[in-house]
Amino acid sequence: MKQSFRPTLIKRIAQNPDFPAFARTVQEAYRLTDDELASANDLSALILRDPALTHRILRLANAAHYRHLGGQINTVTRAVTVLGFEEVRLAALALSLFEQIDSKAHSRLLQSRFMQAIYQAFLAQGLARELGGLSTEEMFLCALFQDFGALLVYRHAPEHLAEIERARREDGLDEDTAIQKVVGVLPVALARDVCRQWGLPESARRFLTTARASGKITRLTPEARALRLAQLARASAEVIARGESVEAIRRDTLDLAHRCEVETSVFEEASAAARDHMLEYEELLSSAERPAFLQRMEADHDTPMPVEESVTSAPQPEERSERLIACIEQTTQALTEEEPLGQIFARMLEAMHAGLGLDLAVLYMLERKAWKLVPRLGQGASFAEFKPRMTVPLSETSRLAQVFQSGEDRSIHRPRMPSDDIFDWQFRANGDVAMVYPLHVNRAPFGLFYLEGPAAAFTEGNLNSLRTLRTLRNQAALALKSRSRR
Repeated sequence: MKQSFRPTLIKRIAQNPDFPAFARTVQEAYRLTDDELASANDLSALILRDPALTHRILRLANAAHYRHLGGQINTVTRAVTVLGFEEVRLAALALSLFEQIDSKAHSRLLQSRFMQAIYQAFLAQGLARELGGLSTEEMFLCALFQDFGALLVYRHAPEHLAEIERARREDGLDEDTAIQKVVGVLPVALARDVCRQWGLPESARRFLTTARASGKITRLTPEARALRLAQLARASAEVIARGESVEAIRRDTLDLAHRCEVETSVFEEASAAARDHMLEYEELLSSAERPAFLQRMEADHDTPMPVEESVTSAPQPEERSERLIACIEQTTQALTEEEPLGQIFARMLEAMHAGLGLDLAVLYMLERKAWKLVPRLGQGASFAEFKPRMTVPLSETSRLAQVFQSGEDRSIHRPRMPSDDIFDWQFRANGDVAMVYPLHVNRAPFGLFYLEGPAAAFTEGNLNSLRTLRTLRNQAALALKSRSRR
């Protein structure tokens, strides 16, 4: 478990420039719920504050499902009038959440995961309507926010996606347990922390709990009943996302429903309605290929179950360049603002690791008296585990020591056979190559960047990425040099 990653994850979320606007939208949307005098104009004004949200609401309102209700819808006020106050309010909350997790990196995976959350929200809403005794609006939000913590991890810790999936597939762990094992964060606790940090109301948080409601739906207290229904919806969506066949999905979802004492006809009717609602949101997706969850919802008995895109695939060249160039721009600004060196170097390592899809990105610093390189900061699933034994004695003949003392940028390739000059922590993942970038100030060495990953990340076909890596190395040296003059 990587307990040290928790503050990094919280910091990444907090640094998202769109998050304050998201928090304000949720706060205001919940306030409108409690205000009996709230009007369509109040809701329209809330949505119009966010241009991206306005655009998505209008696109949703003009989806094929709604066109027969009132023709072309060109204003938010008209959307509220035609679709209804609560329909638009819930859509605003759902789409605000979508803005928080949408990203070019692994876009199809993230969009599939969002559609899964939308389906379970509408399923919980439909079941509440059929069973009675619960607020359908509250059930929608309760089920939607069940996945908030996991969605935040997928969006802000993409370097861990492959290991999370591996823990689920090989160790048989459920999603929350796999995330906690790999990242050191329990998704529900993360969601509560973020909701509290940004002032989201308790009504948005009270069903974010590790407690499990059990028993028959009709025999529970209203609060336990709501939690049980939300957990049923989430578990059903998870079966759809990972089931092996159409038959297995139907069998397992109905089994979940029967355990809650929900009749087959009630569950299937709510599921069909949730599917239709979910498909209305498809027009808002940017992925060229339909996410796997949508394909699974429409699969028939003769269709092989689609599998979500591999989370191990490396970022595309243009994505690499965008991330690394953004880091260069941020570092340039940081140098003028006297940002602490630790923060500058940490941001560089994050950009290198995530931008190139690396296994390891480590900053070593030279301890001259002991004549050794010591790992100070790092990114990668194995860094925390191996850090205590990653020190490099320069008096020994390891390849890493040789590259550092040469003062040149060089690569180290995975050996075909065990080798005495390769450390036991090197090439423990899938990477084939390690690039080493020594750091110098006035020709005097003071450390190096060690970057280990797939060979494709360092090929000449990615010249822009290689150039930006060297630029970041030069900025690191400049940052240290500027501080040492003071």
